[in-house]
Amino acid sequence: MKTWDELTVTEQVLVRRAVAGTTPRGSAQHVTAVLRWAGAPEVPRRRNASPAEELERVPELAAATLRLVAGQWLTLRRALSTAFVQEDGPEVTGSELEKLVVDTATWVWPWDDRSGVPVLSLRATDEGRRRWEARAYAPDAQPTIHQVELTEDEERVWVCAMEASGWLTGPFGILADLPSGLEGEELRAYVAADLAPLVRFVREGAIEVLHVAEPAAEGTIVPLEDLLDAFSDRGLRCDDRDDWGIGFTCIRTQLLANALR
Repeated sequence: MKTWDELTVTEQVLVRRAVAGTTPRGSAQHVTAVLRWAGAPEVPRRRNASPAEELERVPELAAATLRLVAGQWLTLRRALSTAFVQEDGPEVTGSELEKLVVDTATWVWPWDDRSGVPVLSLRATDEGRRRWEARAYAPDAQPTIHQVELTEDEERVWVCAMEASGWLTGPFGILADLPSGLEGEELRAYVAADLAPLVRFVREGAIEVLHVAEPAAEGTIVPLEDLLDAFSDRGLRCDDRDDWGIGFTCIRTQLLANALR
């Protein structure tokens, strides 16, 4: 475990999160997303991991963390306050580490009750960061989206996907409402041109498009081959409704080049 390529995908995700200095919470969902885009057959294909599936991944995360700590890739630390901070807190070691890594509260966001949950962070060691950089910025490394030149329209789509409140359609969407006079093939031609910047990212696996039918409902991933039909459907777009949070949105995927860099 001295080089990046010796790590499993789960270990790579944890190291990348440690390089970023983020909380271990959310790692179960993150790993599932990366595995899906890496083509792992055992993960859900067109949705996020369910709460039960997140819990099932905790033993894998625990074992991977212990291996990475032993291999001097990263450390688990206590944050210095209840808010997320960048400063390093005291390192968790020994029996306390073994206890915390098997605790589901370490890895899964407790949306219903956050009281009593330890505030932890993953931190890369200096050696772990050096090993990561040696692979992440190697000459043969696949470029990330932010390293390639984007058109103005592609940049708007990419920013939309990065924003938690970003929407493609509806009253707060970056795409204009469909012209009222267009139907049939004229409408499809208009939509195809409008979607061109988005389609590039979807085809490359860098962005997923989701349709949300009602406020607070879970989004459904729209496959690439269905985008034109879906965005040509005025009812699905919800352009004429005032509700925030319905219609089509998009998110960055955990494509390996993006998730591990």
